[in-house]
Amino acid sequence: MSKEIEYTLFVLIAIFIVLVIHLWLYRVVKKKLSLSLFQIAPRLTVSFYMIAAALLFSGIIYINYLEKEEHKEYEEGARNLARLLADGLSNMHHEQLNEQTDENDETYVHILQMMEQWQNDHSEILSMYTLKKNERGNYYFVVASEVDYKRKGKINDKREQHLPIGTVYRTYIPELEQAFQGKFAMEKYPTKDEWGESIGVFMPVFKQDGTVDAVLGIGYDAKIYKERLEKERQKGMWICSLVLLVWKAFYLLGIYMQVERKLFEKHKQALEVSENRFKRLAESIMEGIIVHAHGKVIEANKAACRLFGYVESELIHMPVQDLMILESLKKIEHNDQEELYEIQLRRKDGTIFPAEMVQREYDYDGRKVNVTAIRDITERKNNEDKMHYIATHDDLTGLPNKEALHRAITEKIQEAFDRQEEVAIMFLEISGMKTINDFYGYSVGDQVLLQIVEEWKKRSCKDVLLGRWSGNEFIAILSGSTKEKATAAANQFSEIADEPVIVEGRELYVTIKIGISLYPQDGMDPKTLIRKADIARYKLRQKPASQFLFFEEPMARVIQEKIGMERELRRALEKGEFELYYQPQIQLDTGMVTGMEALIRWNHPEKGLISPYAFIPVAEQTGMIIPINEWVIRMACQQTKQLLNDFPNLSVSVNLSPYEFENRRFVHKLMKLLEETGLPPHHLDLEITERMTIDTERAITILKRLKSIGVTISMDDFGTGYSSLSYLTDLPIDRLKIDRSFVRNIQGKKEAILPSIIRLGHNIGVKVLAEGVETEAEVAYLKDKHCDEAQGYYFAQPLSYKELKAFLYEHRCKVLQA
Repeated sequence: MSKEIEYTLFVLIAIFIVLVIHLWLYRVVKKKLSLSLFQIAPRLTVSFYMIAAALLFSGIIYINYLEKEEHKEYEEGARNLARLLADGLSNMHHEQLNEQTDENDETYVHILQMMEQWQNDHSEILSMYTLKKNERGNYYFVVASEVDYKRKGKINDKREQHLPIGTVYRTYIPELEQAFQGKFAMEKYPTKDEWGESIGVFMPVFKQDGTVDAVLGIGYDAKIYKERLEKERQKGMWICSLVLLVWKAFYLLGIYMQVERKLFEKHKQALEVSENRFKRLAESIMEGIIVHAHGKVIEANKAACRLFGYVESELIHMPVQDLMILESLKKIEHNDQEELYEIQLRRKDGTIFPAEMVQREYDYDGRKVNVTAIRDITERKNNEDKMHYIATHDDLTGLPNKEALHRAITEKIQEAFDRQEEVAIMFLEISGMKTINDFYGYSVGDQVLLQIVEEWKKRSCKDVLLGRWSGNEFIAILSGSTKEKATAAANQFSEIADEPVIVEGRELYVTIKIGISLYPQDGMDPKTLIRKADIARYKLRQKPASQFLFFEEPMARVIQEKIGMERELRRALEKGEFELYYQPQIQLDTGMVTGMEALIRWNHPEKGLISPYAFIPVAEQTGMIIPINEWVIRMACQQTKQLLNDFPNLSVSVNLSPYEFENRRFVHKLMKLLEETGLPPHHLDLEITERMTIDTERAITILKRLKSIGVTISMDDFGTGYSSLSYLTDLPIDRLKIDRSFVRNIQGKKEAILPSIIRLGHNIGVKVLAEGVETEAEVAYLKDKHCDEAQGYYFAQPLSYKELKAFLYEHRCKVLQA
């Protein structure tokens, strides 16, 4: 760590500790006395910061002093060693060597060996060499021993080998100039290069006449030098920190003494105030205080008189039982411990009110008395009742909520069990609320719900308890019910939907679907009965009119089958049981394969190959369609990308589900899939249905976002939906796919429709593809009517990926040979 960083850390840590101590003291003093440090001990606090700053400043000066002293000591040691070595060189006749000396010269060899010996004896020395100045004024190496710069135990680099005599020394170092003038010199700071970090010293080598013959250069390992300096710095920092901590301890002691003195004064004042307050407490306290013994009131404060409506003279000697109901009095008399009670008390006018009471026994004038503190909690009880109502009732309708309904069903079941009766649980759903909320807003939707609930209340008998389950779902509980009574009640509930609900002058229509379960036939607990009523209600969801339905066991089996199917779909996705099949799409005028439709199949380990018609509806109902379709798109893109090298004009069509079409994140997800698979966007065709474009304006917005990616759009099963032809030209689509029903009826009543659809597609500038082509006559007819493309069993049935590749190669050969 560098000197500057150590100094900075030392100062920052010292300041941090001072600030931490100040903040801690500030909080302690503030908590105990609500005063600041400057209010407690202003002179001491100011002195602390001034002396702390002085100590910190002095500490830095002291640390620098220690570092300089250590530098002097290091320099002195280096000077002594360099002088000793320089004298040795003079004694070995170093003055005889110059730049013309041969390296085999005995004097040169002897000096070189001695320098290597000196270097081995002193591990802190990195390099050792001698320099002379020639007539041209250049410095050159005379003797430079080998150097193990990299500390690897061997000389394995060019620079580590000894320098030839006469090698010019080109680096300018001021300390070297001083040495040639006859003075010892040492570098002020270490130097660092690719070979390491060192600090150099330079000692003149004198001739016999006292003149400078050469300069001995010694490179010391800077690591040892820096460690010694750092050790002195740390020593100085520890001493300074200790002095600072001692001063902080004195400061803390001074503050503590001041705080204790202030606390003592504060407690003394508080005690005096407390004594005066205690004298007035009995009269000024808001709670009623009654002192009683042997069942008679001895004393009472004004608050107790106001609480019970008596004057003090009336309360004194009054029996306590006249103020409390008998049960409350017994509860108090049988408990000697101080405890908080909720009791019922009686006022002078006979009204009863709830109260909290604390009672304790004391010695009073030599006898045992009971001191009772009483607080009126009427307002709190009213608020608790309100909170309980809020917690158990719906905000909008005021009906019991889900929690209250569970408790009510439990109570009704227990009553029915005791009386051997039945209970009907009706699960009611008001359908059509989403449309009303979307078109007219939630305020109008709330008014619709309120009007329907009011009508339900009017038509319900006293045995019906109605509650709101969630949103547009309600539950009605019919106690003492039979199937006939439940039927009648369900008819009354559903008849409300026969007339429009009028809100703000608008006539709004809804339907009511009701599922009914019966106790004990369908279940013995609320959870089971509600679930089975919900299953029956769910059975009616696709029905257009208001209806009701009693639960039957086969319904549960259907639901369980769907749940089981969902579980198997998740497992199939995880274990890779899905496979894509492809049906080729043929360009009719050339016969070439231009695309293919991706069709998912499920290779069930036990049931074999399962058609999508068996599991896609369940996937759509459970939400599994989203991860399944994501897998389909990813796999179709990957496999199509593999075919583009041999079939560059090939594209793949994938069916979109309404869930993905409506999903705002689908465009982003699709871009990511295309990027991951590497398939160019124009090779992917997304198929939508006419039903997905009923909300034309919304559909146009979604399709434009998809088109911006670069994919193409096809409208599948065209002619079977409900699209408005006036908006068809506005939809950004690339192809119409004619439903197979029109192709199969080219000789029937629908024969005139097929050419019209083809002309319609060409007029709006899109291609037309016919689905379900199975015969040669159908192919000939479509060619005659200028249909662009076709797919069906006539060309190929859906093929696995391996079969598709074989088909593509074979079909291309046939077309080229034709």
